[in-house]
Amino acid sequence: MKILVTGFEPFGGDPENASDEAVRRLADAWAADPQPGVELVTGSLPVAFATAGGALAALVELHRPDAVLAVGEAGGRSAITPERWGVNEDDARIPDNAGAQPRATPIDPAGPARRPSGFDADALATAILAVGLPADASDDAGRFLCNHVAYLVAGLDVPGGFVHVPAVRSRGAATVGAETDADASAPASAVTHDGEALTFDDLALGLAAAVRAIAGGRANRASTRESGRVDRASTVIAAAPGAVYEALLDPVALAAWLPPDDASGTIEAMDAREGGGFTLTLRFTAAVDAKTTDDTDVSRVTFVELVPGRLVVQRVAFASDEERFGGAMRMTWRLEPVQAGTRVTVAAADVPAGISQADHELGLGQSLANLARHLGA
Repeated sequence: MKILVTGFEPFGGDPENASDEAVRRLADAWAADPQPGVELVTGSLPVAFATAGGALAALVELHRPDAVLAVGEAGGRSAITPERWGVNEDDARIPDNAGAQPRATPIDPAGPARRPSGFDADALATAILAVGLPADASDDAGRFLCNHVAYLVAGLDVPGGFVHVPAVRSRGAATVGAETDADASAPASAVTHDGEALTFDDLALGLAAAVRAIAGGRANRASTRESGRVDRASTVIAAAPGAVYEALLDPVALAAWLPPDDASGTIEAMDAREGGGFTLTLRFTAAVDAKTTDDTDVSRVTFVELVPGRLVVQRVAFASDEERFGGAMRMTWRLEPVQAGTRVTVAAADVPAGISQADHELGLGQSLANLARHLGA
């Protein structure tokens, strides 16, 4: 299998671009320790709306890859963030390196409003987390060159996707940042994991994990990524990641914080290991569209992946006779250390059609608020 990975040249007067530096180090590390059956080729794209697409097409024509992973930098992010899609719009905050500054302009007037990544962004984030680096899937690639290429790479004849890396610098801080996230500013000293500043080598390690996931078939796109429905909630909790992680696995803690408002819960048969799980019963005191009986939801929760202090992935299947509640939902809990404690993000994919997204996200938010209170007690 041949995989093409691209970065971007520096822009905005900054002498470095973390994506190019990381891709260069990825190439060197891969050459020194290649994975059998996987050929890695790399390239650099211009930060110019008029020529970036042509440069990408030329690299694809030259190398004939089986998959393409494009990489750019985001100054306001402290994690490596695979993008779920690219949007059909250029809206540049600053001029590109050729002086062009398109505003509210479609990339392809005949194309769809957005294109989903050719990869499962959550699976890529999981692979990066597994090597000890901060990662999270993203729903917004901005409207600068990164989004431009994210949209184009998702439309290739081979699977293609985009990953943002933090704007790490060898010295000092990035002078760019808000091209992806409005009002973003992230000095290099603030982009940390385990209390240490991220380096270009760290970013290369994360990209290598993503490449291995692609090569191993672990990043195949799920159907929910095409539909775009992923229910989510996020908050910052004043507790260490380890304490939050323990509260996600402890049956007494789960029974205390997981039930949303107007519900109580019990946890049975806890087996806190990958492949293990527990049975959750929620009993509602208010009128709800319950799944198992008139006032209860019973579900079997299986632990798919556990990364201590960082990640809990669950498969949730409801006990219900109704088809609209059938299937298995995938719940991903990500923990990111921040100055105030831990940013906890929960995302639910493959949600049964009978569950209202608004109600589900409200309940997820209530559970996170309960978790914050539980750990602050």
